[in-house]
Order: sequence, then structure tokens, then C-alpha cells
Amino acid sequence: MPESDADLRARIVTGAIEAYRAADFHTVGPAEVAAHAEVAEAEVRRVYPLWDILVVAVMDRWNNGSRRALWVVAERSGAVAYLRARLEAGMDDPALVRLRVALLSAASTPEHPAAGWFRSQYTRSFEDVTLALVRDVVAGREPRGASPRHAAEQLVALYEGLQLQSLLREDAEPLAGFDRAVARMRAGWAAAGATV
Repeated sequence: MPESDADLRARIVTGAIEAYRAADFHTVGPAEVAAHAEVAEAEVRRVYPLWDILVVAVMDRWNNGSRRALWVVAERSGAVAYLRARLEAGMDDPALVRLRVALLSAASTPEHPAAGWFRSQYTRSFEDVTLALVRDVVAGREPRGASPRHAAEQLVALYEGLQLQSLLREDAEPLAGFDRAVARMRAGWAAAGATV
């Protein structure tokens, strides 16, 4: 029985993820994806006629899948624990971090074909962290003085900066750096609450 296009697309996305794990973002193309998916390159081009559509499908499965899978950490333990878990997951799968950084950079150009999608995904992720922080303040996991929006800006900047450093610095210790910075942030949030 021939493979359906939906099954073929899923197989190709899996192959693309493996291709990105094996090589630099800029060197992966339809031939590399086809080899990892064990399909003809013509099939990759047929079901994904635009390369950017395949890249969006890859990020939707890989990055958003990781984000959704770890959301239970936010529900159970809060935004800080969630971002720490995502940082740790990125250390375990640095290819995803490399791809995400490369795509966010490319998508920062308004003319990029997938800029709108990447920006909306970024905004959604930021809003998720903000919402988790609202819950954390209400539940008493974070100080009453913490402004969820400002805290989200700080935490997301810390998370992203440490991810980038983990790719570029051999001596980087992202989890220890995260823990140290969060301790200082929380002290500042608590101090802000004391003056309110």
C-alpha cells in the first residue's frame, strides 16, 4: 500500500530533523533531507514545494513539540522551572538551539517568507511565560512585587542569552548561570514588592 501524503510529510519532517542534527543549518537542503527520510528528493520537493514550508513544519514539530511537552513543568512548578527545563533540553539537543537561533535571526527580517509565523510563535511563547508568572505570583511561587510582564522579559532574555552562550562558549555553564541570575532577579522582585 503506497504511503499517504500525510505520512510522507511526517516522514520527511523527521528526516529533516535528523538532517539538522547531523549538519549545519546552512548545508541542509532537499537532498540531505531526502537521504535522512529515505525517500527520493523529488518526493521532498513534491510534498514541500517551498523550502520555507518544510522549515516551518520542522520547527512546529521540533521546537513547539518540546515546548508543549515541557509545559507541564510550568503548570506544576512555575515559569522559572519551565524555562530551566527548556534550557536543559536545549543542552541535550543543541541542533535544535542552533536551528532556532538561525531562524530567529533570519525571520527578524520582515521580508523573510516565514517572518510572520516565527514572530507569532515567539510572541505566543513569551505570552505563555508571562501567564505562567501571573499564576506563580498568585500561587506565591514568586514574590508579590514581581511584575509578570517585566519578569518574563528578564527570564526569556536570560534563557535565550544562555542558550546562545552554550553554543559559542566552551566553558559555558548555562544551568548554573541561570540559577545564579534567577536568584538575583527574585531578590529584586521581592525588594520591589516591599516598596509597594
